Amino acid sequence: MKKFSQINEYYDANSSSLSEQELMEMANVGPKTTGIDNVVIWVGPNPGQHWKRIKISNIPNRIDDKDLFVLTIPDFKIIGNVNTKFITSKIMEQIKKWVVDHMQAIIDYSDKKLLTDDFIEALKKKSNE
Repeated sequence: MKKFSQINEYYDANSSSLSEQELMEMANVGPKTTGIDNVVIWVGPNPGQHWKRIKISNIPNRIDDKDLFVLTIPDFKIIGNVNTKFITSKIMEQIKKWVVDHMQAIIDYSDKKLLTDDFIEALKKKSNE
């Protein structure tokens, strides 16, 4: 499996927060779907760049459009600041495993090949296998 790496160079400040438009286009999934205690993950359309990503809240059990970080997939680069008091290395590994296990559904949803309800069903189906 690939290792996580931190991107320390300049990045667009908006890439680590959510606009209203982006929030409307993304699905947020929590512990009931991911099995990761207290973590909220956003999955949605790919940005204009040529990479895919998910966004992860730095606040337990809460959606905060200003306090999150980006995790690029499939290379697992981190963009933004991670609240390491909450997102510990153990939790980061759980997130990574969940992404790897559900990569195809995440990619299909990000590419707008799946409706949100089909995406959630694909996540649940894969989790039950």
